[in-house]
Amino acid sequence: MLAGRITPKICPMSTSLRSLFLCSLLLAASSQAQEQGQYRSKILLDPLGEMGKGSEMSVAELEAQIDSIEQPYARSSAGRFLARHYVQQGDYDSAVAYYRQALAARGLADVANREMLRELAQVYLLKEDYQQAARTLQRALDIDLVPEATDFLLLAQAQYRLGNYVAVVAALDGIAAHDLKLDTGQLRQALALYYRAGAFEQSAAILRQLLQLEPDHAEHWHHLAAVYLQQNKQRLALDTLTLAQEKRIPFTAEQLLLLVDLQAATGNPYGAATTLQQAMADDGVPATSMHQRKLFELWLQARERKRAITALRSAARSSGDTELYLYLAQLQAEDRQWQQVEETVLSACAAPLADRYVSRANLLLGLSQLKRDRLEAARRLFINATLVGGANAQAAQWLQFMEAAPATEEELRRVVGPCYDSPGKKVSLAALSTTAATPAPVDGEEVAPASTAPVAEVALKTVEALRFYTSTQEETLEQLLPRVRSLAVGMNVSLVKAGGTANGPLSVLSLPEENALRLAMPVRGAPHARGRYDLYNAPAFKCAWIRIPQAEQQPLQVVSGLRERVIAAGYELTGEYRLLFLNDGEPGVEVQLGVR
Repeated sequence: MLAGRITPKICPMSTSLRSLFLCSLLLAASSQAQEQGQYRSKILLDPLGEMGKGSEMSVAELEAQIDSIEQPYARSSAGRFLARHYVQQGDYDSAVAYYRQALAARGLADVANREMLRELAQVYLLKEDYQQAARTLQRALDIDLVPEATDFLLLAQAQYRLGNYVAVVAALDGIAAHDLKLDTGQLRQALALYYRAGAFEQSAAILRQLLQLEPDHAEHWHHLAAVYLQQNKQRLALDTLTLAQEKRIPFTAEQLLLLVDLQAATGNPYGAATTLQQAMADDGVPATSMHQRKLFELWLQARERKRAITALRSAARSSGDTELYLYLAQLQAEDRQWQQVEETVLSACAAPLADRYVSRANLLLGLSQLKRDRLEAARRLFINATLVGGANAQAAQWLQFMEAAPATEEELRRVVGPCYDSPGKKVSLAALSTTAATPAPVDGEEVAPASTAPVAEVALKTVEALRFYTSTQEETLEQLLPRVRSLAVGMNVSLVKAGGTANGPLSVLSLPEENALRLAMPVRGAPHARGRYDLYNAPAFKCAWIRIPQAEQQPLQVVSGLRERVIAAGYELTGEYRLLFLNDGEPGVEVQLGVR
């Protein structure tokens, strides 16, 4: 690619950099007649004069006599001839020496000197001496001639190798400044360099040009959306993907899910749910339990309750996830579908329950029995719910509401019923209905006021495993929050220089095994740790979550309040939490608390 700047179309592009350069040198000799004709007053037809007649003088003889050549043109021509010879031999040090000697003689016209500087720059690139390559290319551009776009591309390549990303952008900007046109291959080179340098505005402009040339090229559409996301322009990214879909551009499953997420993030959960449902119907996205759950959440946000319940039922059945079954039963209870509540909870209880689900399952099953006038079973199930943490307060309220007899000592010893963690202690629902209660008053018992309100649930999800680019912050959350946005700028620049790109919103991580907070950015690619920045591979993260409008101090109160709700719902906290700073048209913060 580096040598492609002086390589005519007949040189094969699949060969090595050295082969391309040698090819260009051989072809340059055949084209020299045109250059001689244009500058006949300065350039002789035989560049070596009498010494070159008949090609009888050997390279060794020419080297021995070059210092005695006084005529500037002959000295420059001889030096260039020897330089090209040593390039073909792979002796780049000798080639550099003769190129520099030929340039110092000042015997050739500016156009020839510029071509020689280009050749010298490419020798430096072959030697991986990028500093000298950049300086030589700048000398070529400083000559008062109309520049070529490939000069700027080569200069940008050299600066990129040096890690000078500002200089990379400056070199590429020279192409537009001189109103130079790029072909498709050159546009791709410029795009790659702009993107790696973090110049996303220019990357988007290049992609729009490529789309004009190749409107059916799927990668251009998806890359343009990705570049808009790098600039936090979610609406433009959504518009790009929507237009691509209308033009029947192919989408992968990952790209379809990105379209779904953008629709939801920009305030259109109905459109997101419709897109996801259609994608699963067309096999564009696999109909996994995870995607079914996502569909449920989107329909619920869109206030399409029946569709949400249908999606949740499919997700629960395909995954066997107890949590999804109980969430489904909660929705059915809100709709007073008591037969369905019973069936759903019993499906959840078909396998042994984890302790954290026992209280909620018994509470919901008790409600289904109470509303169907099965009072004995309802009483026992509510008592079960009071014996395990999570929904014990609500269960006590329902017991008071139904004016049930107090629990006996035997009933308080263990959970008895279909929803428990041990198969050996399970009792069928029918058996509970035929079991009579033996009243046993409990002195001094205070019961919470009766309430008919069902249990307040918390939203749960599992975040996939992510790789974060992080920096440790030795300050409190209160001190860090006002500075998060400004710190993100430097982090993003460092990430690009480290060879990665952002793959999600900026976050603050609090890990239970660490005493400090981490400012973190999910990444794609293979960045390396750089300076004060490190990499952290986070496993899948099950969490309770809530989204709130952007306000610098508000997350502090929300974290505390969400903790209380999670504990009241019967979940155990892991000690880890995350704050995600969203910017999707309606900026906000998502609070995530780790749960077991």
